[in-house]
Amino acid sequence: MLNKRIIGRLGNQMFQYAAVRAFQEKYAKDDQINIDFSDTFQYLDKGNRPDLLDFKIKKCKLTPAKKTITQKIILKYLYFRKVLYFIIAKINPKKNYDQRYYEYEKKIQPKLNKHGIYSMNHGYTEMANSKVKNKIFIGTFESPKYFEDIRDILLEEFTPKWNVIGSNEKFLKDIQTTESVCVSIRRGDFVEDPKARGRFYVCKPSYFKDAVKRMKKEVKNAKFFIFSDDIEWCKNNLDFFPKGTQFEPLENPVYEKLRLMYNCKHFIISNSTFSWWAQFLSRNDKKVVIAPKVWKKNTYYSNCFGGNMDIYQKGWILIDNMKEK
Repeated sequence: MLNKRIIGRLGNQMFQYAAVRAFQEKYAKDDQINIDFSDTFQYLDKGNRPDLLDFKIKKCKLTPAKKTITQKIILKYLYFRKVLYFIIAKINPKKNYDQRYYEYEKKIQPKLNKHGIYSMNHGYTEMANSKVKNKIFIGTFESPKYFEDIRDILLEEFTPKWNVIGSNEKFLKDIQTTESVCVSIRRGDFVEDPKARGRFYVCKPSYFKDAVKRMKKEVKNAKFFIFSDDIEWCKNNLDFFPKGTQFEPLENPVYEKLRLMYNCKHFIISNSTFSWWAQFLSRNDKKVVIAPKVWKKNTYYSNCFGGNMDIYQKGWILIDNMKEK
């Protein structure tokens, strides 16, 4: 059994499922995936939902993740080390919490794999098969390196179960018949929550203004389609989009929103896993993708992996989103 306790919203859920699904294809085709949504239901008030179930994913069990006694002991120790690094970083900010835990987690990964545990919260690490029948996957697995080899499978399985909503048919046709550019503007908790704002609010209006200017150079006759969790704010505060720009219809379920987004031909994304999946699921082989150079307000995230996080893909155009305006 391949057990994954799902955390976060749809974008996060897709990364986690994709990593486990790729592992299944490579090592464990006879094993079933077991998805545990207990964490998701615990945070319904924060907008978390089992949205993954609205897509044509492979049949999975939906039960609490099972662990052996040995796995429980190891996971408790991992949690202790995580808390320890967090406390050290609080005492001495120069001791970067994320970087220290990433390096530790990467170092011990072979030992974890031996016991059927696959834990990675930041970046990418190679996963080895284990003789242990009950396997546990912990973390977010936010890197396409985990699942690039099964992209064709994911294109099929991350297709919504439901048909396009009738009221969106004209909007979708406009997207499909133009040099459409999906512009994803994440606000919500990135702006309203002080803690989240301090770390995640890196895509300010100046970033999108620069990205639009660059996209117009890259794509002739580019037409912009705005997607956001605060469309009214976008309409009232972003005056640099050209005439003819369209805004997504309101009150769409999340699966419909993603479908409209990935049907666009080009992408200006924010530091959002949801917008990341929109560009990944695009069927346009010649897509132009513009992304923020800094994904999170943290020296580790802005400088690790040679300057880019593992979440970045080759060919993206990166805009300096932290320069003074």
